[in-house]
Amino acid sequence: MSQLPADAVNRLDFSRLFGDTSTLYGRGFRPMLALGAVSAVVAGGTGLAMVLLYATDLMTAVVSFNPAGLASGGLLAAAVGGLASMLVTVQCGAMIAQVTAQVADGRAPDLREALRETTTVVPRLLLPCLALAAATWLAAAVGLTGVLNALGAARLSATADRTAAVSTILALLGAVVLGVLGAVAVTWWLRVKLFLLLPSASLEKLPGFAPVRRSWQLTRGIAGLVFGALFVVSLAEGAVVGIGGQVASVLVPSAAAGDFRGLVTLVAQLMPAITVGTAISSAVTAFTWPFLTVMSTIVHRALTGYRLTPLMSG
Repeated sequence: MSQLPADAVNRLDFSRLFGDTSTLYGRGFRPMLALGAVSAVVAGGTGLAMVLLYATDLMTAVVSFNPAGLASGGLLAAAVGGLASMLVTVQCGAMIAQVTAQVADGRAPDLREALRETTTVVPRLLLPCLALAAATWLAAAVGLTGVLNALGAARLSATADRTAAVSTILALLGAVVLGVLGAVAVTWWLRVKLFLLLPSASLEKLPGFAPVRRSWQLTRGIAGLVFGALFVVSLAEGAVVGIGGQVASVLVPSAAAGDFRGLVTLVAQLMPAITVGTAISSAVTAFTWPFLTVMSTIVHRALTGYRLTPLMSG
């Protein structure tokens, strides 16, 4: 693996990085936004389909303390749906990286050329995507199975010893909180370390797990910069989605408590609010995800010795 240019990290400045990203995003805005919209619509549509098809079965497995049904039903379907949307995201992201390189080199954005340059990216990244989907499914299945088993044991012991049951539930709540915090930490760590995965696969055409290793190597020394950029964009996303959700809650109120006559009715009454919330989130992601992909491509070019944009070379 080649060494980084000696002054590569020094050329990466937080404010300049955001400025350069905004400039290049503006130059290729329409094709990049179109690719972001495709990825967001597929991801949002897949999520809604999973809720519509499997939410009732998932909740039935939870309330009946059936971890086997939980792992083999809704969670497995969600993992398969997530894999499909992940592959679409990989293809769209690789094309955005190509369009970014085009406009950075002073050329007009060309989606056909970007598609020709990325026709092999999904087959090359299929194995890492499968591994990530499988790991996500396994972690969720193991975690929820443990929670359901503990709740089942607490319910059985409640009739004999309520104090022990309460202690078990409190310990379980603490474990759940720690598990959620750990999952958040791991997710953000992976977001930082894999920030340069798509440009590594698209521009360097690395196969298999090589883009993962490449991104891991390139992000050494710039983890703080990457985390800061991701955090700022995530805050903006959260603010817009939160405001949109408040507006949507007025226009499409959730079903009132006590209206439900079974889990099927519950899902049906919540679907309008879930659909509107997903649409808002997808619209925001369609704009912000290409922005981050452009940013990752700029960072990748700076760190690997590609010719820098006129902005970053000054």
